[in-house]
Amino acid sequence: MQQIPIIVISSSREGTGKTTLALNLAAAMWSDGYDVGLLTNENNTVRNFIQRRRELCKKEHIELPFPILLQETHEFPSSSNEKKVIIADIAATDNQKYAALFAAAHTLITVAATREDLNWPLQHPYANVIWQAKKQQAARGVNFLNWIVVPDQLTAASDDFSATIGEVAKRHGFRVAAPLHYRSAFQHINDGYCAADMAKFPDVFPMTMADVYARREILTLTDFLWQ
Repeated sequence: MQQIPIIVISSSREGTGKTTLALNLAAAMWSDGYDVGLLTNENNTVRNFIQRRRELCKKEHIELPFPILLQETHEFPSSSNEKKVIIADIAATDNQKYAALFAAAHTLITVAATREDLNWPLQHPYANVIWQAKKQQAARGVNFLNWIVVPDQLTAASDDFSATIGEVAKRHGFRVAAPLHYRSAFQHINDGYCAADMAKFPDVFPMTMADVYARREILTLTDFLWQ
């Protein structure tokens, strides 16, 4: 059985936009033909997204894909679709609990909303989880951990952050994705859909320029993950 790639989305603290990114990334994967498993703890944002999405489909008489909610990665159901991916939205308080998942991941995404989100001392618990994942992957013969930092929210417009992130990347060994700017379009999740959903139903979702830019940013990030 082919191993399903796992994308772990995490950060060193809460409130950086992990769940918003996870749902928008799932929609981008759907638009590329993937079945998406979403592994997350009890999460009101995800529950609200799914409920609103069902209501939207019923109201507008449309069909939108839904994430396959998982408690464990092995629960992903079998299907004929060869394109599958698991997105794990890990709460900051659960990083250590899911250390084995970090080590098994195809890609680790750290969401950083401020410069301090990357200012980890050597003994910081989050830095230690990443370090342990690197060691375990190296033991399996993986030479390079696909670790990506996504600048989000205010970070995207911070010249100070942009000037220093390259130095931090060299020290910690991650790649830096293009920033996700603060766009209201990413908050469509509160109504059950995402920017990447909208192009399929233009009569239902008239796209503003903010939607177009948001969709472009999330699709660019999706491509970057596999590079």
